[in-house]
Amino acid sequence: MTSPPLIGVSTSEVRRPGDHSLVPQGEPPRSELALGERYLEAMRMGGALPVILAPVRTSAVDALLDRLDALCLSGGPDLAPAHYGAAEHPELGPTEPSLDRFELALARRAMARRIPVLAICRGMQVMNVARGGTLHQHLPDLELEVEHRRAAPGETATHDVDLVPGSRLAQVMRGTRVLVNSFHHQGLATLGRSVRAVGHADDGTVEAVQVDGAGFAFGVQWHAELLVERPEQLALFEALVRAAESRARDAAEAA
Repeated sequence: MTSPPLIGVSTSEVRRPGDHSLVPQGEPPRSELALGERYLEAMRMGGALPVILAPVRTSAVDALLDRLDALCLSGGPDLAPAHYGAAEHPELGPTEPSLDRFELALARRAMARRIPVLAICRGMQVMNVARGGTLHQHLPDLELEVEHRRAAPGETATHDVDLVPGSRLAQVMRGTRVLVNSFHHQGLATLGRSVRAVGHADDGTVEAVQVDGAGFAFGVQWHAELLVERPEQLALFEALVRAAESRARDAAEAA
């Protein structure tokens, strides 16, 4: 490619007018979409041109994907359980069903088209539900040994994840045991079609997946974008960029 690949980053984080204070010179309060800057920084460090994706109607998702070389599904709020046929748990956090529908359609079509996908935290949960999987809505109910919702700073790694030896993710991250951060109270329950667990916490919680038959399609439960100073975490974003470049070359040669 003559220029860095264009990688779209989704966002499902909504700030309501009362969620933040405004300075007198600011615009009138309103609902806004928000995305942590570290996602964009991680993409740039990996060699990509990142672009934040505005939600579109599901019928326009393919037109959006036509313009992208790869996709990152970011973290965010809980996924509405209606999307996987479950009732709401008492500990369910705020949800954004319309944004869920957009991201689920985005994930389904990207994987169907073998567009490279890296899914982070909520993004991994979206990836699983898009393939027919389900979620544990509140991991503390399972009385797990690992504390998955930590109060430590995002740049602090707090527990280990074991990657399946020989898996593509272990090859990308150059090892079978990695230190990660942890900021989730939900997790994967039933795995979706062709979704394979390739990383687990010491208590058995699924921490990483790949989607077989979908090309480069990986999900990690931790916030890798906050740990890119670690070579093995930066390697995730570099691998996404390489996959995007490879797909673009193949398309150019076929044209």
